[in-house]
Amino acid sequence: MAKVTYSLKIDTEADADLIRWLDRQDNKSEAIRQALRGHTRGSGVSLGDVYQAVMSIEHQIRAGVIVQSNAGDKVLDEPPEAAAALDALANLC
Repeated sequence: MAKVTYSLKIDTEADADLIRWLDRQDNKSEAIRQALRGHTRGSGVSLGDVYQAVMSIEHQIRAGVIVQSNAGDKVLDEPPEAAAALDALANLC
């Protein structure tokens, strides 16, 4: 099996978050491959999307919006697609 090597330049200031993330990885190549696959598969949910949703909920709570569920004591599971997207996001950290 042939192997291909790519290199990239990372700015120590602008990409400091990427450097910290890479430094935490035992196998940097595998971590990068997983991150790229997760991105190219287009889960449709990014960390930015999650952040925006959280900020929107926080804004609504501060504005006095009350959310109530009719589920009672029943535990509601997230849809399989949402669970997979959250798992993919967790793997990026």
